Amino acid sequence: MNRARVVAVSVLLSGAVVAGSLFVQRGIASRAPRGKTMTQAQGEKLFDAVLRRVEESWVDSASAEDLYQRATTGLVQQLGDPNTAFLTPDRLKRLREVVSGSYNGVGMSVDVRDGWITVLAPRPGSPSERAGIRAADRLLEIDGQTTKSWTVEEARNALRGPLGSKVKLVIERGGAKIPLTLERSDIHLRSVQRATILDDHVAYAAVASFTDSTNNELVSTVDSLVRAGATSLTLDLRNNPGGLLSQGVAVAELFLDAGQKVVSTKGRSATANASYAATSAQRWPNLPLIVLVNGGTASAAEIVAGALQDHDRAIVIGRPSYGKGSAQAVIGLANGSALKLTDALWYTPAGRSIDRAHPIHGSGRSQAAPADTARPHYKTDKGRVVIGGGGIVPDLVMGDSLVPPAERAWVAAVGSRVLIFRDALATYAAQVVRSGAVKDPDFKVTPEMRDGFRREMSAKKLVVPRDIFDEAHDAIDRVMGAEIAQQAFGIVGAQRRAVHLDPVVAQALKLLKGITAPAALFDRVGSLNAAPKPFAKTGTR
Repeated sequence: MNRARVVAVSVLLSGAVVAGSLFVQRGIASRAPRGKTMTQAQGEKLFDAVLRRVEESWVDSASAEDLYQRATTGLVQQLGDPNTAFLTPDRLKRLREVVSGSYNGVGMSVDVRDGWITVLAPRPGSPSERAGIRAADRLLEIDGQTTKSWTVEEARNALRGPLGSKVKLVIERGGAKIPLTLERSDIHLRSVQRATILDDHVAYAAVASFTDSTNNELVSTVDSLVRAGATSLTLDLRNNPGGLLSQGVAVAELFLDAGQKVVSTKGRSATANASYAATSAQRWPNLPLIVLVNGGTASAAEIVAGALQDHDRAIVIGRPSYGKGSAQAVIGLANGSALKLTDALWYTPAGRSIDRAHPIHGSGRSQAAPADTARPHYKTDKGRVVIGGGGIVPDLVMGDSLVPPAERAWVAAVGSRVLIFRDALATYAAQVVRSGAVKDPDFKVTPEMRDGFRREMSAKKLVVPRDIFDEAHDAIDRVMGAEIAQQAFGIVGAQRRAVHLDPVVAQALKLLKGITAPAALFDRVGSLNAAPKPFAKTGTR
């Protein structure tokens, strides 16, 4: 075949492909209504035609079942709502574990150290604790499989399993290998993960999430703190992602009078419209209260902060909260899957929308919150001004919202070698603990400790320029101090250190010093001219 003929044949073939494409397009388009709203029957017919054509002619093979799954996922994604999702049976199971705060396993927190899965701490009362497993034990094997080079997620999945099933472990401690067989049980993750009494009888309690036991846990915790002499309370909701609406309402009720509104929900359907109010007298009416929030405070945690702020029950300090003010219904579907569907938005008692951005109906796009200077203002019960337009704006805005440049440079220098960094950190922390250099969790990280850590990094072939290392000393001291405290004094000791060195907690402590009545706290804050003002966007989330 000569060159001219090849060209001619190529042109003809190209034309046939284009014509075929146009023919298919015309075939589909001719069946679609023009200038009319598509009926349900027409929509179903169109979808079925496209699905069958893809199933029969797509260059890659795909079963109808697979295409239906993809179409379902795609439909939900096209809504543009990050809180609406199609949940496979596995994803639904994980959601239930998060909401309940429970899972079936052996009860230990682990991390990677020197390439091995290592125990950070067994959970109190768990199979791990009863078996004598300790912090720093190395898990060499799980059910006969070496954990060398495993990720934390792989270890977590291997340790969890059906209730009552058994898992075989080989741990290493002090050079000795110890075989153990543990029976998996129901493990409950506490919502109230830190609680203590700080200086001047100020109680501190950190709520990590809102699961089905949060209200009961907080009642027990605060009651015990009051019995121990606490005369005021700092409730830390920072980085609390929320959880159950019912638990957010229940926690807010603990601090409100009967009849005071907690939150209202508004949606398109009648069942999505509701109002929630306290049904009984507050439990600690004479306890001055400060609530801490930041950009990681979301959902039910924002409901609590907003209700207590609107009713002048608590002073809120920290950074503006995330602004996740929408409610989701979980609707069970066939084969064990489910649809998590946003069906309402939340509003504080003063009428503020908690949601910072939500889908515009039918557009699949997001409606951003107005500029800070244009955000609406509302009044609390006593006439204080609070800012609406999404999220909870604190009465006192303070705390870092962006990572300092020196710390960003440090993180960039470590880069993908973060596992080596963590190994060096754990190894050096163990050396410090063995030396007996630290006597209590509030120890000071010395320049000598910092230099020792740098030498350990170098020994593990992790080299960071000296100027970057020195500039980031605040961040390095923080992570070093936390690791040393945890190895020396356990998780409780590490938590105590974190609280005592927290500048936002220190501000709460300063405000509550000598305060024994809620009204006195508001008088003190009012004297500081601390009314909320428009704030600069910080990009926290």
